[in-house]
Amino acid sequence: MDHKHLLESKLVHLKPILEAGGRSIDVVSVNNPSVTFRVKGFCSGCACSSSYEEGLRDLVKDTCPDLTEIIFVE
Repeated sequence: MDHKHLLESKLVHLKPILEAGGRSIDVVSVNNPSVTFRVKGFCSGCACSSSYEEGLRDLVKDTCPDLTEIIFVE
């Protein structure tokens, strides 16, 4: 399984919870050593947003440790 599909499979259980709150996280691309996530519905700079970003950083570190550059776009 490639990195993109592996990360998407790890996010699958979060998607319904996020969608219920009008939010979403998607893996846009993986271009080793970087991964780009699209985040929608999060307040820019608030604790909620930084909490999800930190959680995604941990997910990538645990799942695909060779991906060392994590980019967030809206």
